[in-house]
Amino acid sequence: MAQPEKIEKHPALAMLEDMIRIQSVNPHFDKAGHGEGAMADYVERRCKAAGLTVTRQPVFPGRENLLIELRVGKPDKTLLFEAHMDTVTLGTMPDALVPVYRDGKLYGRGACDTKGSLAGMLYAMERCAAEPELAGGDLLLCASVDEEHAYRGLMAFLELDIPVAGAVVGEPTELGITVANKGCVRMAVTTHGKAAHSSMPDEGDSAVMQMMRVLRFIHEKLEPELATRAHPLCGSPTIVVGTIHGGTQINIVPDRCVIEIDRRLIPGERPEIVERELVERLTSELGSERVKLTAERLLHDWALDTPHDTPVVLAAREAAAAIGLSNRLRGVTYGCDASKLQEFKRIPSIIYGPGSIAQAHTNDEWVPVSDVEQAAEFYLQLARTFGRL
Repeated sequence: MAQPEKIEKHPALAMLEDMIRIQSVNPHFDKAGHGEGAMADYVERRCKAAGLTVTRQPVFPGRENLLIELRVGKPDKTLLFEAHMDTVTLGTMPDALVPVYRDGKLYGRGACDTKGSLAGMLYAMERCAAEPELAGGDLLLCASVDEEHAYRGLMAFLELDIPVAGAVVGEPTELGITVANKGCVRMAVTTHGKAAHSSMPDEGDSAVMQMMRVLRFIHEKLEPELATRAHPLCGSPTIVVGTIHGGTQINIVPDRCVIEIDRRLIPGERPEIVERELVERLTSELGSERVKLTAERLLHDWALDTPHDTPVVLAAREAAAAIGLSNRLRGVTYGCDASKLQEFKRIPSIIYGPGSIAQAHTNDEWVPVSDVEQAAEFYLQLARTFGRL
């Protein structure tokens, strides 16, 4: 095993090391997943020691959001920090719970997605708790559960209806101020045929052969159409068939075949409209080819599109410039909690954090050490700047 490099650690790095050691795998993905309980205990201990107000919000049994508050008398200028505590499965990542430094990188499950962001936000909250005059407004940190599966932690937080003027959601953005991301429609499409013995295939109707026509339509028709449209920050909408299942055994004509579709949305597209139009097109344009299909909704997620002149965006750009970081606005292709803040509560939100999405969920997950340090200082500077513009 590589030996840790001797470096003078930023406080956020020390916290990130602690967090990597805590197994917080979302149990939806792995029955051996511990969930966020131990992470919540760690965050709560630190925040209470810093004099911050901590409230637990039950979401699932043993899995609770943490709400951490610093009130400085400016409730109308409340800035929300939000980051999730859960990770995906450990997979085959060696020593996934052992933080290792190598070549300017810190390795470990969750280092990039998104414990590095949470550590930086905790640093900012602790600094402002020690020096309340640093905060430009009231501060609220939501350390949430279940982001990696169905965003249930964030949705539970929204039910509290706490007034918030602006939000920054921690995710790996390579220290880019992110104001737009893609949404998503996920659905299962089933073709329905007729079973028969494989020695008499004419007596049946193969659902697998029907599904071949569906796949051809998606690849040859829908994919090229989507490629002709683009958002300036997020690129083009996309459609991917992620799974396929059909048939029961080799000597039976299959009467059922199912695919799962992931359709990524760009800002301006609405999930319910995209889903309806997709089903209508599959049904109408393939009906003449004797395709009998049904569709089931699996997930709706919304695209983020934050106006560039909102206070949180202006404050983020000023904060980044003040500490020598890029203040260029960008978009990303993945989804996160930010779009729900916008969709359901109209909270102007940005996404910001250390690391790249290319390292998230991988078997060698890592985050640049310098990114963690700079993100932590950005969060602190944003806490100072927001509310004073």
